[in-house]
Amino acid sequence: MLKWYEKNGKNDDVVVSSRLRLARNFSDFHFSDKLEPEKALKMVNSVVGRFQADYPSEYNCIFMNNCDDTYKNALKEKRIISSYLANNKNGAVILSEDEGTGVLLNVEDHVRIQVLCNGMNMADCFKRANEIDDYIDANFDYAYDERYGYKTTYPTNIGTGLRASYTLHLPALTQSRRINQISTELSRFGVKFKTIYGAGDGGYGNIYQVASQRTLGQEEKEIIKDLDDIVLQIIRQEREQRKHYYENDRIQLEDEIYKSYGVLKYARKLSLKDAMLLISEMMLGISLGILTLEKGEKYNINKLLMEIQPAVINSRSKTALSVAEADEERAKYIRNEIPAIV
Repeated sequence: MLKWYEKNGKNDDVVVSSRLRLARNFSDFHFSDKLEPEKALKMVNSVVGRFQADYPSEYNCIFMNNCDDTYKNALKEKRIISSYLANNKNGAVILSEDEGTGVLLNVEDHVRIQVLCNGMNMADCFKRANEIDDYIDANFDYAYDERYGYKTTYPTNIGTGLRASYTLHLPALTQSRRINQISTELSRFGVKFKTIYGAGDGGYGNIYQVASQRTLGQEEKEIIKDLDDIVLQIIRQEREQRKHYYENDRIQLEDEIYKSYGVLKYARKLSLKDAMLLISEMMLGISLGILTLEKGEKYNINKLLMEIQPAVINSRSKTALSVAEADEERAKYIRNEIPAIV
């Protein structure tokens, strides 16, 4: 089965992925930070047992106390689990075969349902998360208040308990130094904007996250629509800026993109920072039609971004690699996976 990040999505020239999360707690247990270890295990095992009974082949159940640090870090880099869960020996994740749907247990809340989709596809994320939410609700008793909504550990999640976010590739807006302005504007609308990989302007690869923050006083679909409207505006600005760069300095831009592709195709060692920057250039080249793939194929860059992260490389190698060895493995993987151009 294809992983969620190997599938194509809408507006994926700019939108790398969509992510939706629902925070829930059970009425018959204290919140996670006040939950005794034996009761935490009872809670986790009850949910895992229910899924194993009803969906024996559709989900994998991964207990944190059975994972080494490398594997847990790889799960974090793939955005399957959070740092909180990775550090909680009494936690677990129930994971779909495509790794796109996860039920995180005994994290900041008892349950955090998350769904990931490639490209701009929050509607599908919401539909899938609702299905899982309804299933758990039918088998367990959620903590819910008629006035305030779902009871959560953090007051900022009270209400719908929903957080939606998009991962965006914004090389042109970064180059034009409009990112800080966008971040300031979004904060006024209760939307968080940050780099995902690395720090500083653009981080590693000009990849950003745009996430909703308000959960109280809005319906789920209203939260998603408001975020979608904002992201569509960012997409429009990024595409306009890409076009502007191409029309005003075509040869320079083509030269940079072809050089980046050449390094990715033939390099023997690549650091994560260098690889992300070069992949960003290649993504830009494909979106502008500068790089044309063989047979008119549509290449999914998201897989490449996932599989070159440090812990993922170590987990795949099944051994502890030095930084230099990981750089070699990263370059080798990219050489084997990079799309051919005509």
